[in-house]
Amino acid sequence: MSRRYLPSTKIELATSSRSVPPRCVVFDFDGTLSLIRGGWTDLMVDMMLESLEPLRRSDESPESLRRLVREFVLSLNGAPTIFQMERFAREISERGGEPLPATAYHQEYLRRLGRKITERKANLQAGRCTADDLTVPGTRKLLQQLVDRGVELTLASGTEIEFVREEAELLQIDRFFEGRIFAPGSEPREFAKRQVMEELLSRHGIAGEAMIGIGDGLVETEAMTALGGLAIGVACNELHRDGSVDETKRTQLIAAGARLIVPDYQHAAELAAHLCDTPAA
Repeated sequence: MSRRYLPSTKIELATSSRSVPPRCVVFDFDGTLSLIRGGWTDLMVDMMLESLEPLRRSDESPESLRRLVREFVLSLNGAPTIFQMERFAREISERGGEPLPATAYHQEYLRRLGRKITERKANLQAGRCTADDLTVPGTRKLLQQLVDRGVELTLASGTEIEFVREEAELLQIDRFFEGRIFAPGSEPREFAKRQVMEELLSRHGIAGEAMIGIGDGLVETEAMTALGGLAIGVACNELHRDGSVDETKRTQLIAAGARLIVPDYQHAAELAAHLCDTPAA
């Protein structure tokens, strides 16, 4: 099936979009704005395969096992990371293994990811790279375009709150959210992006159609769609930042309800105008 785009852009119109200008936009963080954790998916999958490969079934190939793990990891993208670790532990148990507690896997994942994050933060602080090098291209321009149109921005992430706050400040984008940064705290299972969205609707006294969600995860995409808002899927190639679309993400995000797909925000002005200034075609 041919794809339909906003003229002269890479903004794909997966379905019809909106006619009501947004009052608020809810952003995911990692893979949507920040690339400090770029490549986290492969790191998590590789860690899980270390335990699952010895339990691989006779009718399973290494490739099919990797696909299975990647699919369940991405299906929980946007939820607190502990849920992915619980799913991992369950997979080990179902294959006859003896899993460690999910919290142990969580800590090991954070340790491995932390090495990459520390290096990237050090490069940023030393001036060996800039904040723009570690964000999805066009991030700051899109945030400014929306704020200039009077749209309230909220950040809701599945990454732990202390990291999100620190990294948003390092990337110089925290000012766009003015304290509206939400993420898991000491009890990660109690955090839900849908609850953040519902509280926004209640506080503003608006219907879901006046809210937009922008993210690369299925969790926020499904929640925004269920509440009647417009979900925009970010299918960014995190490692290359070259404007190409991650086709796996694109397919999953459209299936979850995304009505627009973007590889990044290089056409931020056109996207903001489409969302805020003109009715959808």
